[in-house]
Amino acid sequence: MDKNNFFIKSQISSNIDSIARLLNTGVFGAEVLRPFQEPVFVSIILKLDDLLQKFRILGKRISFKDDIRDGDITDLVNKIRNAICHLNSDENMLNDKSQIKFVFNVVIGKGTAVQIDEKAAAVSDYEDDIAFFYGEHRIYLKRHLVRLIHASKNIYRELYP
Repeated sequence: MDKNNFFIKSQISSNIDSIARLLNTGVFGAEVLRPFQEPVFVSIILKLDDLLQKFRILGKRISFKDDIRDGDITDLVNKIRNAICHLNSDENMLNDKSQIKFVFNVVIGKGTAVQIDEKAAAVSDYEDDIAFFYGEHRIYLKRHLVRLIHASKNIYRELYP
């Protein structure tokens, strides 16, 4: 992939701008906007996966692992993207034994979304954040999504000084 290709550079810039605008809408903090949370989240993840895959191909993979069970943040976003795009995917499975699927669930602050056999299965560990769940995959608003957009802006400045 040629980083200097007009379309590649434009897509990277457009994705960063669109994601930042969506994150800044406040949709995830306002109860009255709840019906818009899922479509905004889906748009963020689709654009973010495209952006992260471009960075990966360009040798600028974002790979932090904080609060991520398996792999890194690029892997996590890709798994959630696959869960969103393929509702029958096992990526949406929260518990294989009981065949529980978990599609776009949100925990605001510290808390447990669901317990299975008296064990917490979907937990948010932070009072000051919002956790989104698809299957067993959890991604935080501040600790992951906002951090990713800051890292993406830095990579953009490296690629296009």
